[in-house]
Amino acid sequence: MNITYTYAITAMEMEPTLDGLTDVITVVKFNYTGLDADSGFEGVFNGSYPVDAPDPINYIPLADLTEQDVIDWIIAEYPSWEHPNEVIAKSINNQIVPKTENAPMPWAPPSPEPIPPTE
Repeated sequence: MNITYTYAITAMEMEPTLDGLTDVITVVKFNYTGLDADSGFEGVFNGSYPVDAPDPINYIPLADLTEQDVIDWIIAEYPSWEHPNEVIAKSINNQIVPKTENAPMPWAPPSPEPIPPTE
């Protein structure tokens, strides 16, 4: 596999005041996505990570934060990328060669046909 990884911040939690600072980010939620250039399939790891209290000297106010600032925190602080990389690789492999598929339930009623919109 030839996987390229990207990050996207999906949510953050904050404390209104912490150690004399305001609007301090305490938790970052993110998607870590791997795209396999060979197959075109991708896998996503949904992560959530508590952020250490900031150093008052290097504190960036919430209004001045960029997504890249937060991504840089996660890259630096996340304990190991081994598990997220395994999750992504497994997801991609399962799309290339599915190990399981949804089984039909012969006793279940058929799904209703969608009703076309009226003009």
